[in-house]
Amino acid sequence: MPTARRFAVPLLVPLLVAVTLILSTVAYLLGGSPLGRERGVTYADAPADGRNSPITVVVIDAGHGGEDGGASSASGVVEKNVNLSVAFALRDLFEVAGIPVVMTRTEDVLLYDRNVDFQGRKKVLDLAARRLIAEKVAQEASEEGGASLFISIHMNAFPAPQYSGMQVWYGAGDPTSKEIADGIQAASLTLMPDNRRKTKVAGSNIYLLDHIKTPAVLVECGFLSNPAEAERLATKTYQRAVAVAIFAGAMG
Repeated sequence: MPTARRFAVPLLVPLLVAVTLILSTVAYLLGGSPLGRERGVTYADAPADGRNSPITVVVIDAGHGGEDGGASSASGVVEKNVNLSVAFALRDLFEVAGIPVVMTRTEDVLLYDRNVDFQGRKKVLDLAARRLIAEKVAQEASEEGGASLFISIHMNAFPAPQYSGMQVWYGAGDPTSKEIADGIQAASLTLMPDNRRKTKVAGSNIYLLDHIKTPAVLVECGFLSNPAEAERLATKTYQRAVAVAIFAGAMG
């Protein structure tokens, strides 16, 4: 049976992508999720908390980069590379659905300013730059009557190798964040039926989610410390499948 399961994902991914795109795009056009409310649907069903701005643009943040590789597997799979690959696949899905996307990075770099004294501050400056991008996009969207969604892509790691599965964190700055995080966590079950992880609210330990006040989630796509999961995460096929799960969950 292990052999059968190993080939199940590649065979199902094209069908999953097609079905997800069709259903999610229909939901988007009909206003069935926060990402579709600008399509002429009234705000009568808007959340009671008062948020009534449709999400009109998505910021996709591929974590780490450059000198900061993030986590890595025993076999040499490096987080920063997988993050960027998943981010590109996710960008393509949103753009097919007609939703504009801004990427915090599109190459293997950290986003610190090379014109300042960055010694010992590269990570701090990098996070500040990502936050600035998110806030700029949010401000522009707000001026046009919309809102932005921030999705940060990461991989997990833990000293014990048996742990696996997607984990979604959400920011406390906007109540829609939890709704979207719950959707992504639920959608991950199409890839990881045994995953029992629950969404968690981010604290000050997750700088970007703690500071961004618009809808924001961080997706730990899997554990590079788990050899089997790291092997899957290293493949383009599984990376695209992860992107589909994130996209479907975000679209609602």
